[in-house]
Amino acid sequence: SRQRTDVLCVISACVKVLGQHRAMPLVSPWWRSRGLSALLTSLSVSLPGTSLLISEKQEHTVSPDGVSYVLENYRTSELSHALDLFVQSMADLFTPRELGAQLLSLLFDSSEKHVEVLWMLRKVAGQAAHEDMSSICPSAFQYCVDFCGTAPDPDTSHAVHELMVLDVISTLVPMIGSNVAYYMDTLLFPLLQTTTSSSPALQAQAHRVLEILAQQTLTSVSQMLHDNVDYIVEGCSQQIRAVTLHPRVFNILCGAVLLVGRDILVYMDDVVEDTLDVCERLAYEDEEVVLGALQFLEIVTRTVADESKMIESTKERVEVVDPDPIATAVKAMDDAVASRMLDDLVLTDPIPELPTSTDFESTDDVEPSDTEPDDTAPEGNPLAIKICLSVQSFLYADSSAHQLLALKTVHNSTNALQSTRDLLPLLNEVWPSLVNRLSQRDAHYVTLAACDVIERVCTLGSSWMRKRVKDDLWPHFERILQTSSLRMQRSECTLIKRVLCTMGKVVECVPLDEGMAWTVCVLVVRFFGTEVEPELVELLQQMTVLYGDKVWLVLAKLG
Repeated sequence: SRQRTDVLCVISACVKVLGQHRAMPLVSPWWRSRGLSALLTSLSVSLPGTSLLISEKQEHTVSPDGVSYVLENYRTSELSHALDLFVQSMADLFTPRELGAQLLSLLFDSSEKHVEVLWMLRKVAGQAAHEDMSSICPSAFQYCVDFCGTAPDPDTSHAVHELMVLDVISTLVPMIGSNVAYYMDTLLFPLLQTTTSSSPALQAQAHRVLEILAQQTLTSVSQMLHDNVDYIVEGCSQQIRAVTLHPRVFNILCGAVLLVGRDILVYMDDVVEDTLDVCERLAYEDEEVVLGALQFLEIVTRTVADESKMIESTKERVEVVDPDPIATAVKAMDDAVASRMLDDLVLTDPIPELPTSTDFESTDDVEPSDTEPDDTAPEGNPLAIKICLSVQSFLYADSSAHQLLALKTVHNSTNALQSTRDLLPLLNEVWPSLVNRLSQRDAHYVTLAACDVIERVCTLGSSWMRKRVKDDLWPHFERILQTSSLRMQRSECTLIKRVLCTMGKVVECVPLDEGMAWTVCVLVVRFFGTEVEPELVELLQQMTVLYGDKVWLVLAKLG
């Protein structure tokens, strides 16, 4: 690295001292025969060759000026500066147009140095004026567009290449100007697919290209995609209905929904229907396609839930606003006058005695009925209901990835139906499938995710969940608590913590039977002195509010 830095600096200094006329006869033969290929070879020496450097999230991964870190991040700052000086000196010597033509000739041949050529091309284009690259831009941009349209899925060998292509696109788009509209139909789908890539670097670069494209149309990214939503939805629908279905179509849809937001939901009915058909048809045949479909459905329900939350918050703000401040002021004055008149009255009637606890009938043995949904509540989002009822079958799937996505979808759907008349019927449908995920055969993280969803369901269902908690949920939790050792391993400790936290939320929102409350107290106190003691104390504090006598009796018996 130090030697290459010195060589680059010496050549740059000699070209600057000699000037263009005297340096050209010396540099030109060397540059055309060996110089350019030597530079490209030197670039590949430090080129990362593992996917870890592309997919790993690091603080210095994405630089604000592009993805030069792929070639420069693990170099010294001196070498990076020397490369910039050298490229600038070559561009001044040959002119950007001539140097760009040399690079393009290498780009379209069978050379394996495409990544390094693209890096050089971006450097030259970034330092040149628009008019200097006018004859080069269309060909270079067409190469990048063709690559995006035909590139395979990103993997170890293609991640760096795709990063460089996206970086060159972001550099050339301002030079192409309004003519970029002719390439939108080819660029849009690959860019949307890349926004959901597993590589953070690819995601960031795809977002950057979309922002630059939106700037050319004087709109935001979401508005640009919304203007093209018919093309996106129709194109994806055709791919979903095709005989040979590639999972990337769901990545495109996921990217579109995440970027456009709730405004795209009105166009999603047919696509969701087609996706549900794919899930049903290929449930046991193509796991990769079904996984992509479930990811798309989860993102749709999440967007619906966010929309419902926004609507609820808007209603709350509207209710807080005083519609008639004058009437409110008059009422306040009337209340003040009435209060003064009440102070002048003499109470002649005796003060009635307060009722005691014996005056109330015990309701411990009264089973709550399955309350009918409130007819005055608004209807729930039909898209969320349809997705949730269809996806719940994947809670019984063999694949833990399918189970996790199904749990997320159910969680999103219940949030989307909060405060609607369709919430309780939906909870009644999905409850048996959720409780079934607490069985011993499930993966550890699936059980944890199931506890999260059950906690949310009990919070929304409140007293309506009383009998279901007693008959369905508690037997599973009781088994987990009874069979766990006090010398817990890490995974078992995490599970017990999650169970105790879930029971704390259940105690807060769902009234328990007397017998069940006793059982909970007796069963959990055995975990005092273990790693789960903080969660245990929090649960007992929550139980003290309604079942304080039982908690104190159990603790007193333990001394």
